[in-house]
Amino acid sequence: MPRISKTEAKRRAEENWSQWRLLLSDMGITYSDLLIMDDEDVAEANAALDIHIKQQRELNKSKK
Repeated sequence: MPRISKTEAKRRAEENWSQWRLLLSDMGITYSDLLIMDDEDVAEANAALDIHIKQQRELNKSKK
């Protein structure tokens, strides 16, 4: 079974980062979810994640 090199794996991960970012986030998006999402869904979910991260940072600042 052919294996990809670390360099190729990194290249693919960077190319597909918008999907990996969602999968690795705490949003609960699964690999199966990503398979049925189109590019617009992925872009919207990433925008929502950006908003959520910003809100969390602002909340943490206000608690200090």
